[in-house]
Amino acid sequence: MSERLRFGTKYWEGVYTVDFTLDQVRRRCYQVGLLLQQRDWSCLIAYDTRFMSGLFARDIYHILTHQGIEASLVSGPVPMPAVQSALNQHMFDCALLVSAGNRPYWYNGLVLLGTFDDDLPLQPSEDASPPLSLPLFPDTAGNNQALKPEIAQDLRAPYIDLLRKQIDVNLIRRSTMTIFADPMNGTTAGYFPAIIGEGGQTRAIEINRETDPLFSKLTPLPVESNLTRLRKLVRESDSHLGLAFSADGSALGVVDKNGEQLEHLEIVLLLAGYLVRQYRQSGAVIASVPVEGSRLAGSLVGLGAWETALGLKVELTADPARRIAEVLMQNRDALLIGCTGEGELVLGQYVPYPDALFAGLLMAELVARNGGNLHALLSELRGRLKTNQ
Repeated sequence: MSERLRFGTKYWEGVYTVDFTLDQVRRRCYQVGLLLQQRDWSCLIAYDTRFMSGLFARDIYHILTHQGIEASLVSGPVPMPAVQSALNQHMFDCALLVSAGNRPYWYNGLVLLGTFDDDLPLQPSEDASPPLSLPLFPDTAGNNQALKPEIAQDLRAPYIDLLRKQIDVNLIRRSTMTIFADPMNGTTAGYFPAIIGEGGQTRAIEINRETDPLFSKLTPLPVESNLTRLRKLVRESDSHLGLAFSADGSALGVVDKNGEQLEHLEIVLLLAGYLVRQYRQSGAVIASVPVEGSRLAGSLVGLGAWETALGLKVELTADPARRIAEVLMQNRDALLIGCTGEGELVLGQYVPYPDALFAGLLMAELVARNGGNLHALLSELRGRLKTNQ
């Protein structure tokens, strides 16, 4: 399984019809419900754009309400950071998300989010038996009725408002830039253009925004092989920036005007330098060791001088997810920026969880403040890392 930041989360994933079945989902959610009863906790139920995720989420809602749990169901697919934001604002005690994150399309799963100990598992006990009298997806039997307003929970609007407050959106809007955004047929579709808004000088153009449970049969992560269209569009249209967001909104890919995708460490160092210079922030910088064959492998001779100039310390590790979680548990403000091997970006002094939309907006702000020339910033960074001068 790919590396993943597991701070405050529990996962269960399975292949459709083999492991991920209605019976398995009901048994596991019923077990969670029993423990929520003991704690008198409320639960937000959310889902992504995977095949039938919305129907499974509605079924879970009925199971938990049948158990007397105060439950709310989102009004549509939402990115994981939007769910985590709702928990961060204490809107709910915990959340249960129907999602397999950024796994291939033949997977689905459950993600339990919240502050809890190991006694709240997604593994059912032998005597955990859900109410088998529930019909198959009960509220959709016979028709496709909309949820009642008091049941449907809108997370999109408050999440967009939060992002706008954290970023200098007006600076981005005043800049004469063209930015392509690729949500990879996932949960962030529509968010980036909505945040930038209309009427400004910057154009936000979105591709692959259609809901596709198969994610064009690609693993929905912003790796180079999956961003061929984005890189071509940015290069051939003479645009300034390309941003790609993983299906669950946790991992970020960045493309410069030449259609070249930045490595994770390059993104981290550019954003870290910007936060220090522009906002006088400090803290730990954590990222993966550059893999063999990458541009930065063997080209970090100037990293020490870069650290000294900015007053930062960069920690390169084979398991950044574990290290990021350790720092967050000790003091989230101690983390300036961390990036996992999948490209999940955490900016601890803003949010204690991976948020690709926030990181992408911050990158757009950086580029706007530097005249729209990401390539020049990148060339300067690479030059510094290759020399001790």
